[in-house]
Amino acid sequence: MIRIIIFLSFFIFSCTNNPNETNLSYKIDLEKTEIGYPVNLNISLNNLDEYYSIEEMAWSDSSLWVSDSSKVLIKSSNIDTLDQSLFVNFEITFWDTGKTVIPPYFFSINFPDSIDVTIFSTDSIDIKIESVIDSTISNIQKDKPIKDIKFPYDVYRLALISIILFLLLFILYLWRKRDKDNPFSAIQFFNKNPKKDSVRKLNKLKFEDVSSDIFYNELSIILKKYLENQYYIISFEMTSQELRNFFDDKDLIYLLEKIDSVKFANKEYSNSEKKYDLELAKKIVRKLL
Repeated sequence: MIRIIIFLSFFIFSCTNNPNETNLSYKIDLEKTEIGYPVNLNISLNNLDEYYSIEEMAWSDSSLWVSDSSKVLIKSSNIDTLDQSLFVNFEITFWDTGKTVIPPYFFSINFPDSIDVTIFSTDSIDIKIESVIDSTISNIQKDKPIKDIKFPYDVYRLALISIILFLLLFILYLWRKRDKDNPFSAIQFFNKNPKKDSVRKLNKLKFEDVSSDIFYNELSIILKKYLENQYYIISFEMTSQELRNFFDDKDLIYLLEKIDSVKFANKEYSNSEKKYDLELAKKIVRKLL
């Protein structure tokens, strides 16, 4: 009898979950909502290794479900990477009635004691979207007719148009009579608008069908050029650690670590990861002003 009790006890305790095992949890705050009202999707990974790294984070359908912004719009997303956990939040707004399915969202996590990545994924989530119009309303009042607005300067319209035409002709006359032997040349500034220049270069940067080495090298040059022109520092001669100590910005630190992982560890990242880092660089340029 004692042997049976010991065996059953061993069997029961061996079947319990390991409290230190990595677990994925997710939830939405609303399962039924109306058009235009946001729904929050919270996803968390707990009990991660302290030295874990994220290889990829993406929707299972490569974000095809949000390609039409007239039906679905992700208003905002937040990512918090803690020591042993990962938290992601999406604020989603729906613009079409009926049943909508939020596709699975997956994470590719690399643990230091494993040579293969571990994939965690949520399940599909059904959302019911209803109209904001009350179906019980039988009679809808017609809109009031548009009332014509008479502006006080209507009586002076002809005089104002004449003055504008005169000024345009006068400007044209001055332009044609300017001294062509000494044309006016705009003064060139070294640091005229680093923010605008950096955002323009980031918008032209291609991330698809480009190796991670080329993409992150060009991204690093644009980012360091912006820091140099905006803050007058020798960013190209500073290490990533020196830049992290100088700015102490979590988004900039994350991006610098990503660039170093490609430069020194020859890591290759997906197009979705490159797109995310490109948008993060634009955010840094706007935020550090």
